[in-house]
Amino acid sequence: MYLKKMKKLLPVIAIFFSTFSTTACSENLTAQMNKKDVYQAMKHVSDWQWQQFNAETNLFEGYDKLDYMSPTAWDTHPQGWVYASFHVGMAKWAQLADANGDESYFQKLKAVAARNNYLVAPRIYNADDYAIGQLYLDVYEKYKQPEALVPLKTVFDIILNAPSTASLDYKHIQIDANAKADYTAEAIEGYGGREIGITPCKNRWCWADALFMGPPVWMHLAKVTGNQAYFDFANKEFWQTAELLWDKEDHLFYRDSRYFDLREENGQKIIWARGVGWVVAGLARMLEHIPNEHPQRGKYEDIFKKVMKRLASAQQDDGFWRPSVLAPERAPFKESSGTGLIAYAYAYGINQGLLDKQEYLPVVKKAWTALVGVVQPSGKFGWVQQINAGPAPVLASDTQVYGVAAFLLTGTEVYKMLDK
Repeated sequence: MYLKKMKKLLPVIAIFFSTFSTTACSENLTAQMNKKDVYQAMKHVSDWQWQQFNAETNLFEGYDKLDYMSPTAWDTHPQGWVYASFHVGMAKWAQLADANGDESYFQKLKAVAARNNYLVAPRIYNADDYAIGQLYLDVYEKYKQPEALVPLKTVFDIILNAPSTASLDYKHIQIDANAKADYTAEAIEGYGGREIGITPCKNRWCWADALFMGPPVWMHLAKVTGNQAYFDFANKEFWQTAELLWDKEDHLFYRDSRYFDLREENGQKIIWARGVGWVVAGLARMLEHIPNEHPQRGKYEDIFKKVMKRLASAQQDDGFWRPSVLAPERAPFKESSGTGLIAYAYAYGINQGLLDKQEYLPVVKKAWTALVGVVQPSGKFGWVQQINAGPAPVLASDTQVYGVAAFLLTGTEVYKMLDK
């Protein structure tokens, strides 16, 4: 009963909080799609984000209360997925800035990687814990330091020699031994003073987010090292997950198996914007590393085109995708992380000739205007749904570094498509 009442109040709450939100863009920041303004928008957001960084801890710490998840939580460990996804977007921006004569962002990433000792986090089979390997690959491509890849190759070789056979069915281990569940055991492990939950299927890619965190790293490492085994593993595992989470009727992706039979109040499936955003952004990143002659490349392109075609019709008039893609009225909030990931995929697809520019450029323009519109005068990137596994309320003040990553990924692709 309480949840039903809260759902009915969400539109009112959204309007209430939006009236108290900070004014979005500074006077000098515009959503004009020209190289100068797009570059300036990315620089403004990047510079604000780095101002919050503590180089001694490798953590972003300079936040207002409640703006950011506790630095003692596992997700926000410097080698966890939150930071890993940030570095994916930051590396794209660093490459663009470097091409324009500013190597400072790459230098920051190089220093972060060195302070991490190029290590992944401890759950070596979990994509959340080795997604940080993308940072080391990007640093290696720039500076050619062999030590940057040693730990990543060691971990991936272990996985190749003893691959997980866990089911892709999403279930948590329960703490309460009396709880009715298929798994009953101690659910929390410790690492560096942080608590780590255990979900057996996460030894493989059983959730949508993992398709951004995992396969691009494997495929990129295959390209850098010439070891085809890394690519073959990623290709095999990707399709097992994609075929499980792919909804053949709506051409969208579920977040994980728990959502197959759940429905919104309007009868629609629960399709999470950031969840499907992780998938399409992950596909874009994978397509960077899949050879044109690979026999399955066409299959990747086909599923990419299908989901992008479907998502276009779900974009709202203000340029955003709502947290619940097929039930925008359920959580009628601007949500910038899912929107950014999806917009990046559209811009990438256009630039690569995979998506028709005439058809999809208006989608990108609306999304870019929306994303620039949540940048506050300081450069803080707002309206980012907090860490979750499904649609949830969002406030103007909410930020997370994976939202910044999505903005930078989109911006770098938008920049590429512009003539001037």
